[in-house]
Amino acid sequence: MRYLVGIDEGTTGCKTCVFDENGTLVGSDYREYPCYYPRPGWVEQTPDDILPALFESCRSAIAQSGVTKEDIAAIALSSQGAVTTMLDEDGKLIRPFIGWQDVRGNGQIEGISQRIDVADFYRIGGNPLGSVFTATKIDWVREHEPENFARTALVSDHQQYFLRAFGADGDWTDTSSASRYGTLDVDTSTWSERLNAAIGVPLDKLPTVLTESKVVGHIPARVAALTGLAEGTPLCLGAHDQNCSTLGGGGVRAGTAVMVIGTFGSCYVVADKPLRDPLSTLTVKPNHGVGNWTIEGFSATAASSFRWYRDVFGDLEIAAGRALKRDPYDLITDAVRDVPPGANGITFLPHLQGAAGARPNPEAKGTFTGMTLATSKSDMARAVLEGIAFEMRDVLEAQAAAGVEVSSVRLVGGAAKSPMWCQLLADVFERPIELLQTSETGCLGAALYAGTAVGVYPDIATAADQAVSVTETYEPDDSAAPAYEKAFRRYQAVFDALGGTVFTSDF
Repeated sequence: MRYLVGIDEGTTGCKTCVFDENGTLVGSDYREYPCYYPRPGWVEQTPDDILPALFESCRSAIAQSGVTKEDIAAIALSSQGAVTTMLDEDGKLIRPFIGWQDVRGNGQIEGISQRIDVADFYRIGGNPLGSVFTATKIDWVREHEPENFARTALVSDHQQYFLRAFGADGDWTDTSSASRYGTLDVDTSTWSERLNAAIGVPLDKLPTVLTESKVVGHIPARVAALTGLAEGTPLCLGAHDQNCSTLGGGGVRAGTAVMVIGTFGSCYVVADKPLRDPLSTLTVKPNHGVGNWTIEGFSATAASSFRWYRDVFGDLEIAAGRALKRDPYDLITDAVRDVPPGANGITFLPHLQGAAGARPNPEAKGTFTGMTLATSKSDMARAVLEGIAFEMRDVLEAQAAAGVEVSSVRLVGGAAKSPMWCQLLADVFERPIELLQTSETGCLGAALYAGTAVGVYPDIATAADQAVSVTETYEPDDSAAPAYEKAFRRYQAVFDALGGTVFTSDF
């Protein structure tokens, strides 16, 4: 039996999984690392926090699996997308990573729109001109840190950066990571000279884009000692984390919908053609290695909102979780079960780092409304879960308006681990929620890219067919539909009443 390793380098932590070639999970390990918030709306990270966690997670997962390291056929990375990574001529990081959740690029939108029409930006790049994607943050560095911009030899991303750290022999990235710059021509999967010129980046300062996975290096002795991998293990191109989750969810054929609710939330629907949203709000990108595309809407915070709730309001659950050896998230959702749909009138807008998806607004803020003296902590917790679900339902409605119909949703990410949350999503969406044989789809997708690159599978579609299967389905409860419909329309009304698309940071 051959084994594959996928490492998911996420926003707030990393996970390494070891799979056999049938997609069976045989070992895993998770490590957290911090984000830094030097100013409101700014999000930064450093490799000094992330890289040791990646190495330690890999070593621990392999040890837990009991797999002989020589039986590991290959490794690939699932990496954060849209992380601004400025490197000098020696490949050294010039300044801390600017995270995808960072909204400082919002101030650059007007200037960029004077250099290129926003309709052309969307038509070429498939991304709305906004603060999530790298383009606006690169432009921010050019304007506000000109000395750093002048020193930059490579405007990179996390796929390239961490591949190099693991031993890659070139500056490679994948089509999905490249699309998160906002300056890739998504129809041709090549860098757009026009879009990059608008932010002042010559094409020779960008990594080489590959349209399919391949071996890009071999694990050197130094990295082998830190990771538990065998020296010489093939290191393969992976993809950005959401595309790995799409592949790990079996999203290779047109019409398949994969929803990721993790730190980032998104719903990807596979399409055979590079569609465009008539309203220019949904994102279109290559489905890396597959040869088709996905059309998506996303949330900038999703389960980050639930983590925020846990960290700010969940002291008792965290302490009880330690004592009972239970996940504090489970303790919170246990209490939520007793609250009726609609959270007793509480509405939560989960826009803690701006709004994206169907209602893009980088200046939007999170809020609770509808509290009374009768409001309980459990009401607030349910409102958080419902708010996240409502933002994703907004995405589904926007996709339907763009002519993309979704009959069922394959759910991956942290939300898939909670039966309560799975049922809530099925009820809110009024569509079946399908779960897969593993919820670790980011790691699985990376492993499938690795396996395809070294010939374990003949192609990506075969890899998905062999390693991905639906194991459980949550059917919507029709009796809950009226309450959720009312709560969802209240969610939309609250957003509009608080300013809709004209939030300001001083609101």
